[in-house]
Amino acid sequence: MKYLTTIIMGLALTACGGGGGGGGGGSSDDDSSTPPPAPPPTTVTVPEEETTMQDLVVPEGFNYNPVKEGTLSVDISGFSSQRAHLSLYKDFQEDGAGNYKASYPSKVASIPLSNGQADFDFNISDSQGDLLVEIWFYDGTDPIRRVISTSDTSLTL
Repeated sequence: MKYLTTIIMGLALTACGGGGGGGGGGSSDDDSSTPPPAPPPTTVTVPEEETTMQDLVVPEGFNYNPVKEGTLSVDISGFSSQRAHLSLYKDFQEDGAGNYKASYPSKVASIPLSNGQADFDFNISDSQGDLLVEIWFYDGTDPIRRVISTSDTSLTL
């Protein structure tokens, strides 16, 4: 009976704690446990001053306007002096055969040619790439299509 009481008491004591798990009751005098990790070092952040408009530096002559003016002088009188109409487009596509197709909503300018000539001004964005010039003839012949750079100022055929 002594042994039975000792075994029951031993089981009761081991079931009631001493572990490192969390629940409970008993405590352990085990000095070989690892120390708790040190808290992370705290860093002190000094707030920077907010940037204001007065802090911005703009180069002399800088232009905030994203629109640039273009001018084009067209002369096809050496090719044809019949009645014609010119349209200038920002957006266009080239097919596999080298033919161009304008995106008609992107028209920048539309002007009639007088004796195969026209001079006109137009506005485009400063990031615009090439432009498509279409010259339509009133007699129904196929139009002339040429791609020009935004820096070009003349087109002569």
